[in-house]
Amino acid sequence: MKSNRPRLICYGHDDMLLYTRKCILERDFAVELCRSLAGLGEILAQGPVQVVVLCHSVPEWECDEAIELSRAAWPEVKVLTLQEGITGECSVHADRTMESLEGPPVLLHKVHSMLGVGPADAAHA
Repeated sequence: MKSNRPRLICYGHDDMLLYTRKCILERDFAVELCRSLAGLGEILAQGPVQVVVLCHSVPEWECDEAIELSRAAWPEVKVLTLQEGITGECSVHADRTMESLEGPPVLLHKVHSMLGVGPADAAHA
């Protein structure tokens, strides 16, 4: 059965963090995990994606490529980069950036605000 929740991709290289972020976000969003650029291309080809969350475990060069791939497939996609410490070049190309240690409530709030919906509205967006 197809979900009517906004579709979100969590992209990174740390399996535990990806799983944790999926658990946090899947209450309000249809979340898919991705660990490679090839995998990202496959997921993007499956239909519209509203948000791509790029984890701090993704190197700068790969982050830029992931943003380019995402926007080439879905020009309206929103990109949130999670940073640890110093902000990199990748965050300049993202719609929003947050410190990865800010925690689950901030992550949920950022994604909701990027989509312009509140938690109760996400399931109906």
